[in-house]
Amino acid sequence: MKTCPLCKQEKGESSFWKRQSYCIECSKIKQKTVWMSRSPEKRLEQHLRYKYGVTREEFNAAWDSQAGRCAICRSELPDLMTYDNRRRGYAIDHNHRTGKFRSILCLPCNSMLGMAKDSPDTLRQAADYLERLGFYGEKADMGEVVSVDNMRAARKKR
Repeated sequence: MKTCPLCKQEKGESSFWKRQSYCIECSKIKQKTVWMSRSPEKRLEQHLRYKYGVTREEFNAAWDSQAGRCAICRSELPDLMTYDNRRRGYAIDHNHRTGKFRSILCLPCNSMLGMAKDSPDTLRQAADYLERLGFYGEKADMGEVVSVDNMRAARKKR
């Protein structure tokens, strides 16, 4: 049995993480409180550094070189400091084998790469398939490409 110094309750060893003095429940509350007390800028900086090994300067350089747009589809990315239900509207793209930062993507493009398992061959085959058999953004009668926003609006009307 061990006593948590925060809640002062005596609990079994399974209620504590290894080599931690606070119980799991108190540790989670403390961690969340500390995290939420940081500014969005500081949280972004920590996330980049710990998860991807990227400095804020490297991230800002990529953001500026991409003009705030997705590196693949060039759609405008949302404000860096905006969180919608704890989700960013962009993805930090990185090589899963090396962990090296590549660029900033919109969520659909990041998902596309993930689904293709980062395989250029798979993505080329998919592009060939669409060019051969027609694609969603193409009007059947004139071959014009419709904007992504118009396609989304049409889907919502259905």
